Amino acid sequence: MNTKLIKPLVLRSLSIGLNVPTAPIDRYLELVYLKKLLADLDVNCVLDVGANRGQFAHELRSIGFQGQIVSFEPVQQEFEILSKSFEEDPKWSGCQIALGSEEKEMQIHIPKLTVMSSLLEFANGENNMELQSIKVKRLDVVFPEIMKGVESPRIFLKMDTQGYDLEVFKGATGCLAQVMGLQSELSIKPHYKNMPHYLDSLAVYEDSGFELFNLSVVDRLSSGGLIELNCFMKRKSGPVLSS
Repeated sequence: MNTKLIKPLVLRSLSIGLNVPTAPIDRYLELVYLKKLLADLDVNCVLDVGANRGQFAHELRSIGFQGQIVSFEPVQQEFEILSKSFEEDPKWSGCQIALGSEEKEMQIHIPKLTVMSSLLEFANGENNMELQSIKVKRLDVVFPEIMKGVESPRIFLKMDTQGYDLEVFKGATGCLAQVMGLQSELSIKPHYKNMPHYLDSLAVYEDSGFELFNLSVVDRLSSGGLIELNCFMKRKSGPVLSS
């Protein structure tokens, strides 16, 4: 790519007030870095936590990932849609459960936009949501079963649980040695009550032996400020630290 030609075009567009949509560019760059990270870490299995209808897994296949995918989606109607994709992909399977730090039953809040479903209450007190009882399990408890058939697992842990990522991570302490990298959504302006501060989340991941690889924008305010970021992290060299 000839940056000497592109830069003048960009500057000219900005000078005349041409609004270029940035969200598709942000998403494209995020997928570029995701593909590189998976290759650099030699990942052979992705755990897709908070799968909804399988959008992330389909993107994985579209960027060339050919390893195992295990999707976790607790909402019944969404899992039914998601599971149809398993029939067409022998290396893709799923579990109709949520992951967390404790084994228990909880209620998940399901808005009309089901991708925003969360085990946490909405910060704005949103009404007209369905409540559904679901099972929550620790990742390190289900890990031996879901890894059957995966030789020498090198895991990428993708978490998109609408405010519950740190709880998922806390439930993975017994299998972190196999997690080479992770993705987590960081909240700058929380959508949900009791969401961790983004710096607290990063500190937990770093203290557990991971370092930041990339940050990408998920959502912005209309004024341009940040709402959410995705962080990509990779394991530091050296021994795995326990929490």
